[in-house]
Amino acid sequence: ELRSAHVAMALYPLSAFRAMNRAAEKVYTVLRQEGTQKNVIDIMQTRNELYESINYYQFEEKLDALYRNKKS
Repeated sequence: ELRSAHVAMALYPLSAFRAMNRAAEKVYTVLRQEGTQKNVIDIMQTRNELYESINYYQFEEKLDALYRNKKS
């Protein structure tokens, strides 16, 4: 539809946020009802996937180097 209206770029700033909220709502509902996350583990990122997506390990290395230098 947008292309036919000659729109070159469309921004969807809240689409991902709304999707994350729906996922969080589902997880919290299950936690509240079942008292465990075991039935929603399959829809969650692994800890490693999360860390990779936010470059956690690189940040951790920088912090380690920073504090190592402060101890010297």
